Amino acid sequence: MLIVFSHTASAQKQSLSSKDSIAFDELAKGFNNTINNDAAIADSFATIYFSRAQSMGNTDYMGRGATLISTSRRMLKKIDEADTWYKKSQDYFAKAENFLWKGYSNLNTGALLSRQYDFEKGLPYLFKSVEDFEKAGDYNMISNAYCAISIAMHNSKNYTKGIGYALLALKAIDEHPDGIKESYHWTAYNVLAINYDDNKDYEKAIAAHLNALPYAGTRANSTYNNLGNTYKKLGNTDSAIYYLDKSLESLHTNPPSFGLPYSYATLYGNLADVLRMKRNYTGAANYLDSALLYSQKSESPEKLLDAYEYGYQLKKETKEYRAAMELLEKYVALKDSVLSKEKTNAVLAIQEKYETEKKQHIIEQQKFEIAQKNQWLIFAGAPLLLLCLAAFLFYKITRTRQAKKLQQEIFNRQAAEAKALFDGEQNERIRIARDLHDGVGQMLSLVKMNLSTLEAGDTTVQKAMALTDKTIDEVRNVSHNLIPQELDFGIFRALENLAEKVTASGNTRMTVDIPERIQSLQFEKQNEISIYRIVQEVVNNMIKHAGASKIDLSIQPKDNQVLIALKDNGRGLDAADIDNSKGIGWKNINARVNMLDGKINVQSEKLSGTQIEITLPANGAN
Repeated sequence: MLIVFSHTASAQKQSLSSKDSIAFDELAKGFNNTINNDAAIADSFATIYFSRAQSMGNTDYMGRGATLISTSRRMLKKIDEADTWYKKSQDYFAKAENFLWKGYSNLNTGALLSRQYDFEKGLPYLFKSVEDFEKAGDYNMISNAYCAISIAMHNSKNYTKGIGYALLALKAIDEHPDGIKESYHWTAYNVLAINYDDNKDYEKAIAAHLNALPYAGTRANSTYNNLGNTYKKLGNTDSAIYYLDKSLESLHTNPPSFGLPYSYATLYGNLADVLRMKRNYTGAANYLDSALLYSQKSESPEKLLDAYEYGYQLKKETKEYRAAMELLEKYVALKDSVLSKEKTNAVLAIQEKYETEKKQHIIEQQKFEIAQKNQWLIFAGAPLLLLCLAAFLFYKITRTRQAKKLQQEIFNRQAAEAKALFDGEQNERIRIARDLHDGVGQMLSLVKMNLSTLEAGDTTVQKAMALTDKTIDEVRNVSHNLIPQELDFGIFRALENLAEKVTASGNTRMTVDIPERIQSLQFEKQNEISIYRIVQEVVNNMIKHAGASKIDLSIQPKDNQVLIALKDNGRGLDAADIDNSKGIGWKNINARVNMLDGKINVQSEKLSGTQIEITLPANGAN
């Protein structure tokens, strides 16, 4: 997402002499019209822009010219030169106090690096751009910067973070509706939708895309394509083809001024996959060829990964196993190079550092304000003893309140850091489970298919087949331990499945009561895992330690909260012993409940059964 440069964009202070606005505007237009199609020509416009500003001695415009040169050099992959011109632009803008263009420089640098999946370098620039645009008071660009961060989070597979920053972009738009351009509404809804889509919140993704459509304009092809992709994932192939056809028609009628290979790669890839789902393998193969071609032309790792995955699925179904293996190997190699565990952790660390530093800055600002108030109180209280006494009392009260406020800020920050660490761990478990299923599991299945083509009576082949089956089971078990497969159908169906397994064991009968009015609630994936593990651990304790032969599970709404109640007919547990338990199980239960901002209440007496009530805030659901 490159911004469009214009000399009229800044509201910052600048000299009223030594500038030729018309000439600079023409050069900026020439740069904008060529940067995405011919960076070399754009670089010529940028160089002339800077030289003219330098000859006039205009620091502000020299900074703008340096920004244009930095952008074009980075597009030309002259990275060292791009970094040098970026630093020059920042120095010029600092002298000219032009925070808006300082933000432009950071936003474009961060967006270009993130587009190349260099998130460790790109994200710090994007976070700096938010700070610059806040100082400039430009809410259009604040929204745009949050959208760029959301895209980077999406491409690094941190969909929950991506959703959060897209919502911040929409918040900036909603709080300043009169001054926001319509195109920024589309961008914010679009990035929110694609994050929802890949986070498997498909209904929310569709709603966000429909909200984006009125603002789409010439970008309607992108919204139609995304709607088709979401319906494809829901298995609704007819609706998928309807929207994909509308996207193709829109793309032919209003082709974008830049990024055409990316648009074709996306659309042809989706058409190939949906035709595969409809068993139209000939049509799917044709679209796959075009998707692979345009993915390479777009130089987008994201599009190449999609094309390799679609191709693997198609070749596997058409029994072209050698081609399927080659595409799978390319997919795994590219994914490992751009989305390693180290990169994911680095992105989370950068984001956490930004949030922590922002909160620390607020605390420091509050300390500064307190210091100023203290000085004022001392000087104002000098003339009269009565006034001095009143000022002293005011000082003590104010200081106490501010100290409490600071302590609360620090506590909140520590709690947020702990929750971020917990969420990061849960996200990493989800990612590893998906990688095991989608990567290792598929490769093992392909190995098994290849083995099945060898001599069936060969004992070596039979042993290899048995070992492969055992390995597939082990990978499935590890994946299930990380994230239960039952959660693919929602938390309530997963709990019903748990009850069925307990009852099927023959020793304990477990019932579930979940009224229809609460089944519409949807929880974040991390929260679903925590709730499932809490109930699973409690049930295990009731069976193992209380000897329960009957367990009743009930989930009910209660005063804007969700009440989870488990009751057994076992020999009972001592509540005090539970609170002081040294076992890992109860500690895990309490820790997970606390992370969900919930409360747990245990009512139990020996020989009278146990009832455990867990109260969770309803705002933990969507």
